[in-house]
Amino acid sequence: MTNNYTAGGNIEAWCTKCKLELGHTIVAMVANSPKRVKCNTCDSLHNFRAKPSEKKRLKSKKSPQKVKVQEIDYNECISRLTDTELSNAKKYRTEGSFEKNEIINHSRFGIGIVSSVIQINKIEILFKDGPKLLVQNREAGPGV
Repeated sequence: MTNNYTAGGNIEAWCTKCKLELGHTIVAMVANSPKRVKCNTCDSLHNFRAKPSEKKRLKSKKSPQKVKVQEIDYNECISRLTDTELSNAKKYRTEGSFEKNEIINHSRFGIGIVSSVIQINKIEILFKDGPKLLVQNREAGPGV
């Protein structure tokens, strides 16, 4: 059985952005094999991947034990805070400057606690769904 793929044709491929096997349009071919594809769902352009290997997928997932430890740490930290401290959480802004153990209110991730200041412009904040590396002390652009 031969596959007659052509540029502009359709193929099922692993979308690196959607993290699903979806319909793609073939953009480039090399030696009668699809090389670059465009996702028909999210329009991302990437190398063709038939499907990630089972080994890679298992490796990349967070272990349930780590997630539980993060949830416990987050819940333990939040439970120590008073309602006043929670309601007075500093709004996260990339232009802001934050210190370790400061309570942050992020528009997407919710309430978090600065777990470390990595560099003058990078901080790690512990949120309910785990730690996030965010920027700080970024200069506001023109018109902001």
